Amino acid sequence: MHPPLTAEQQNAVDILTKMLTPCPNFRGALLHGVTGSGKTRVYLELVRKALDLGLKTLILVPEINLTPQTKKRFEDFLECKIPILHSALRAKEKRETWQKLLSNECRILMGTRSAILAPFEPQLIIIDEEHDASYKQQDPAPRYNVREMAFHIAHKYGALVVLGSATPSLETYENAKNGNLKLIEMKSRPGGLPLPEVFIADMKEVRKKQDKDLMLSPILRDALSATISQGNQAIILLNRRGYSTNRICEECGNPLQCTDCNVVLVYHKQHGKLMCHYCGKLFLSDIHCKCGSKKFAFFGSGIEKAEEEIKEWLPNAKVLRLDADTTSGLGTTEKLLQKFRNKECNILLGTQMVAKGHDFPDVSLVGILCADIGSGIPDFRAGERYFQLLTQVAGRAGRFLENSQVIIQSFCPENPVMQFAIKHDYLGFSKAELVERQEAFYPPFCKIMQIRLQAKNKTKLETAANELAGLLRGKGGQVLGPAEPFVARVQKYFRMVITLKAASPADVKKTLADFDSKGVEVRVDRDC
Repeated sequence: MHPPLTAEQQNAVDILTKMLTPCPNFRGALLHGVTGSGKTRVYLELVRKALDLGLKTLILVPEINLTPQTKKRFEDFLECKIPILHSALRAKEKRETWQKLLSNECRILMGTRSAILAPFEPQLIIIDEEHDASYKQQDPAPRYNVREMAFHIAHKYGALVVLGSATPSLETYENAKNGNLKLIEMKSRPGGLPLPEVFIADMKEVRKKQDKDLMLSPILRDALSATISQGNQAIILLNRRGYSTNRICEECGNPLQCTDCNVVLVYHKQHGKLMCHYCGKLFLSDIHCKCGSKKFAFFGSGIEKAEEEIKEWLPNAKVLRLDADTTSGLGTTEKLLQKFRNKECNILLGTQMVAKGHDFPDVSLVGILCADIGSGIPDFRAGERYFQLLTQVAGRAGRFLENSQVIIQSFCPENPVMQFAIKHDYLGFSKAELVERQEAFYPPFCKIMQIRLQAKNKTKLETAANELAGLLRGKGGQVLGPAEPFVARVQKYFRMVITLKAASPADVKKTLADFDSKGVEVRVDRDC
């Protein structure tokens, strides 16, 4: 038996059911509910209504590792088998799904972003965690945004698009506020469970009192110990792979960089080597510096070091690490998450992979290490992504338990974005962020695209970029650059970007078609 719907869930189901009625135009709705408010239950009821009406449904999730738990919940509730489509399926599984699609057997299809391209004609499209950057295909081509594709498909088939998130993208939220989407809000968790209480550990003060350079603050160590002794589970987020993030030369003081990319190498103790996180190239850990010295020291802490420290402090803890290094094999992520779900482990330590939509009933504690990572990236979306990550991972705590807590370790606790996150205040954050976006003329108040140029010859690249920028300045809109991106060289290719605001796509397309790139690769990224 499924628990009865809450008043907010029932209201959401009633509104969306009325919008399901087939019509020649598409309809869109934003289901904005706090983490743990039961958005999935609303999806389940809505899909059942769609089945009763003989309508087809496409359900999209942002990550492959979320498909098993989502698929099980839908199949158990609807009592039917649901085919899935994503890039990690075995050849036999892909063939079976495609045969069902082509023979028109599918009433429901579930998958990640590539499923939007399947030969399927849905009348209901559900995009869960619609804010997630995984819904945008960058490389290789075709490059597309799932949200944009969903509305094109919906317009063609007269479908209803339901976008769900606790931290919707600012473009989606502004569309809902302006009446272009139906806004449905769910402000509480079922059963009256409160949102987790959030504490900040000011690491400036912690470091003054600690003799050793430890990653876990005393408050987090004590909370972890108490959580384990109570038989509950904890999730620890550290969005930084490897063991040490820098290898500094003791002679010249420079960090060791990748020979092919303009990025610092990270030491991975698991491999015993230095790794470039952009091209994947490995280097011996004792390789000499370009100055000739072999004297070096490691600085900065990654997730491998955090795992080592937790095991040292809590010998009885069973730690499960979830990052790109532990989940490289086919189906590995699903197996690791199932181990945690089965309580074979009591601490899940991971990168941002642990923040996305997971529903673990026994998690009463979430800890965030090095919470300032990502807050200072030179990108107009950096604050939004930072808020989303903090809010989403905090929302994994206390979904079925009272007295849950979140501990955030930060060197800059006064950061305004963090202050909004610890209060679970999306409305306050969005209001402040939208004011800044409007003043700076950034989306959702303008259309933006980025032209990315790359070449192995830096002089050729700069010449071509300046020439193209000059041509574009005569086509209207604002042209920023050319400029080097945050990472200016990857896999021996130098890179430059030109940013266009409110430019006509047709004019840009014609300019690019007439432009002789002279051996320089040119890519266009809309709504970057």
